[in-house]
Amino acid sequence: MIPTRRLAVLGFLLTLIAVGAGYSSTLPLAVLDGLAFLAVAVDAVFAFGVRVEVERQVAAILSVGRANAVTLRLRNPTARTLRGVLADDPIDAADARGNPIAFVLGPGEETSIRYQLTPHRRGTRAFGAVTVRCPSPLGLVARQVRTRLDREVDVYPDVHAARSLDLLRRQGRQDARLGSLTVRGSDTEFERLRPYQPGDEVRHVDWRASARRDEIVVRQLQAESNQNVVFALDVGRGMRGESSGLTAIDHAINAALLTAEVALRAGDKAGLLVFDAAPRGFVPPAAGTSGAQKLTRAVFGLEASLAATDYVAAMAFLRNHVRARSLFVVFTNLLEPRSADDLAASLRGLAPKHVPLCVLLRDTDVEALATAPVRGKGDLYVRAAAAEVLAWRDALVRGLAASGVLVLDVAPRELVPQLVKRYLEVKARRLL
Repeated sequence: MIPTRRLAVLGFLLTLIAVGAGYSSTLPLAVLDGLAFLAVAVDAVFAFGVRVEVERQVAAILSVGRANAVTLRLRNPTARTLRGVLADDPIDAADARGNPIAFVLGPGEETSIRYQLTPHRRGTRAFGAVTVRCPSPLGLVARQVRTRLDREVDVYPDVHAARSLDLLRRQGRQDARLGSLTVRGSDTEFERLRPYQPGDEVRHVDWRASARRDEIVVRQLQAESNQNVVFALDVGRGMRGESSGLTAIDHAINAALLTAEVALRAGDKAGLLVFDAAPRGFVPPAAGTSGAQKLTRAVFGLEASLAATDYVAAMAFLRNHVRARSLFVVFTNLLEPRSADDLAASLRGLAPKHVPLCVLLRDTDVEALATAPVRGKGDLYVRAAAAEVLAWRDALVRGLAASGVLVLDVAPRELVPQLVKRYLEVKARRLL
């Protein structure tokens, strides 16, 4: 049994009465105490009749950074109406919205309660018990029942992101941020005829088909397929920062998997390299559904380490293990100039045989400091330091671009759409 606030108020009132009476007569006070004790005892007896059956329903695989539904089914097997509060013990490193929640159950009734769970860490996580607390008829005590519903689930990268591509495809729409999700190019492989649209090249107009249809149509050509796209994930200490509730490595993984999905559907192959002070894992480029499954399993338990990143060793590993011309997408976050020099030299070493694309995640906190209002002398120094960091980063980006390396410098929340668009641009421009 759990004492309630009403019982505490009753005790406080009895204490005030005792103080006000000045202990002049102990008999009336003893009677009041006895009546209060009897009320609590009777209330507790009625509370023992509270029983609630609970069952939890949750998917075996949850997505990091996305709201996942958890359903709790309640049943009242008693012949009385129950009012109470239900609280679930969710997995750690997650935000639970709508938990705990109040409920009302009539005699023999069943109901379902749903709340949203947003995990912030990948890996295997465990649910705990479900606690139900129902007050007694007088509200002096509450019956608390804790039901063990231990359950392990796997928190993967955003497994729902790729499904949105199917939805867009079925609806025949083009997402405003991703652009067309179909890879187009200027290669010579014919795909289909379609009506002319402003911006189409005149050399693609099929004049004979236009004469037959009495409208201008163009030949739509398909970009070359069966090419390699290898995602190199830096899991060093530079990727431990957080933004929008996710670490930098989680943002990189989500973007890599979604872009890999687009590449695989375009007929290309997707591979993966994980590295920090040394190469930690490698998945050779593969096509089809099996290629996507291999990538998802490889990144399931990845966490950023405290090691310094060795870009030279990682890029040398890629040159030795991927012989065919490939698009290398390198996700990283730079902390100091020496690492920047190593990264620039390593990426330049991949060209011209391969196409390197360096993905840098902006530090939105530093950008906010550089534009924050000044309220004192100390704020001036903070803004100056932030501006110096941003200037150094801009110089690095310009230097990489000048040396022939493709660079994507983007805020974490914009990484997914911008990376997909850049991949489509590479294919359309026939850089591979």
